[in-house]
Amino acid sequence: MTGHEMSVEIRHLLDHKHHIPTVAAWQQAEFGYLSPNSTVAQRAERLRGASDKARLPISLVAISTDEGDLVGSANIAATTLIHKHLTPWLSSVFVPPAQRGRGIASKLALAAISEADRLGFDKIYLFTPRNEALYARLGWETFEQAAINGVPVCLMARATR
Repeated sequence: MTGHEMSVEIRHLLDHKHHIPTVAAWQQAEFGYLSPNSTVAQRAERLRGASDKARLPISLVAISTDEGDLVGSANIAATTLIHKHLTPWLSSVFVPPAQRGRGIASKLALAAISEADRLGFDKIYLFTPRNEALYARLGWETFEQAAINGVPVCLMARATR
């Protein structure tokens, strides 16, 4: 870790809807290259669609317990850009560069595992272009190498219990 562990609470974005524009902008800036035809407005609309804690999609946010600032986000989606037969997917995990190295992405990923378990799923999937080591530390196992829009990605799976 590069910084000190940050005290955060992981919450449902639907309880903090005022953060939707920020999360949509983060996702477009960080992941837009994977789905180049997607817009910030479309991402915001998808985030607004995560409106029921009892079914997918679910969007999570990390809120600093000190200042109450938004310091990260993640989604749990039914499907993603690859392997439509597998569900659910941890996707769009984002922590602003100034907050990285403080355990926030790990807390978001672990919260997503808990959410998938709560919804009755025994496995959760993800793909990552560059954070395989982070997810491996959290128990994910690589099951395939693939490419999305020409970008090499590592596909990983993890049991929810």
